[in-house]
Amino acid sequence: MTKSITLKRALLPVFAVAMAISAPVMAEEDHDHTPLEKAMKISSNALKSLRKIDKNDWAAGAEAARTAADGIRQGMEFIPSLVKDMADGKEKTKAIADYRRMMGLNYAALCELEIGYLEEDQEKIDAAMSKVKSAKKEGHKKYTDD
Repeated sequence: MTKSITLKRALLPVFAVAMAISAPVMAEEDHDHTPLEKAMKISSNALKSLRKIDKNDWAAGAEAARTAADGIRQGMEFIPSLVKDMADGKEKTKAIADYRRMMGLNYAALCELEIGYLEEDQEKIDAAMSKVKSAKKEGHKKYTDD
């Protein structure tokens, strides 16, 4: 009986730490991601991959830009929750049009990024990345609740 109690006391801290570590992961999994979030994640992951590839691997850069553009294209099908929840009317219609405009500009910038990689032109890549970052910042400022 004493061994059982001692074993339980020894394992209790281990279980407590395991629960503390796993709780944030479980909370993330509990959150239902919208189709728009999933599409944007594709784009975000592709852009993050550009940091990890060799700067002279033009083909990998072009592929990442293409994947990022595809995520944006998929996201164009959806409307952000903040806009969807707006009262019907002129402001909501305007917000939807502006969202589509911004997604289109971001898509175009990602296509320019791909072209920059295909042409192995660092100046075009830098200019396109500046447009992508600017579009992302503006879009997140307007249409996310982060």
